[in-house]
Amino acid sequence: MQATADFHTHTVYSHGKGTVEENVQAAIKRGLKTIGISDHGPGHFFIGIGGINKVRQLRKEIKSLQQKYPQIEILLGMEANIVDVDGTIDVTAEMLAELDYLLVGYHKLVRPRSMAAFCLGAQNFTAGWLDLKPERLRQQNTAAICAAVERYPVKAVTHPGLQIDIDTKALAAACIKTGTLMEINSAYAEKLEDYVKIALRLGANFIVNSDAHTPERVGDFSAAYRLIEKVKIPLERLVNITR
Repeated sequence: MQATADFHTHTVYSHGKGTVEENVQAAIKRGLKTIGISDHGPGHFFIGIGGINKVRQLRKEIKSLQQKYPQIEILLGMEANIVDVDGTIDVTAEMLAELDYLLVGYHKLVRPRSMAAFCLGAQNFTAGWLDLKPERLRQQNTAAICAAVERYPVKAVTHPGLQIDIDTKALAAACIKTGTLMEINSAYAEKLEDYVKIALRLGANFIVNSDAHTPERVGDFSAAYRLIEKVKIPLERLVNITR
């Protein structure tokens, strides 16, 4: 299998270890045709990108690098965070206008927009710590992420169910309805087999990403390839993989 693009990579603009240029150079070495820079939205405590000015700075840097490296397409994305129970994300309309695409992920340690979101976040943190999966919490989480998919132009949902317990069937249905892709995250592929099987059976389409936090990991899909072979995902269901 050969990847054509990696849309989920992080840089020093959030909590990645490498620069944008280092990620681009790594993508070229991997033979990718497209590299996406998708740092965390500003709502993530400690590691989120620092607001609209930083987004515009990143856009300017990508424009300059595109001229320097014309052999590869360099896109600006963002991994938005869900910050409220109604699916609101931490990417403003002003920020969204600067982006080439939008990813949405459900994370812990996110700045809540409301008391309801604070309570939901606290419950998710506690449930994860105690290794509990109460059904009511799962339903609330699922409602929030499905609302985000239906409300925003989301290219893909990142690592569904990794940190936050959700109903994969309901999310897959929402993604199919809106044309949203479900991510096979190569950094956590071994933990995602059950979700992939469910989403595949229901008819969802997938995108494979590295979730790279260092340049060396950009375009490293080895774990994802093993999962694809094991689960037997048809290539036509993988938008950025060829053979």
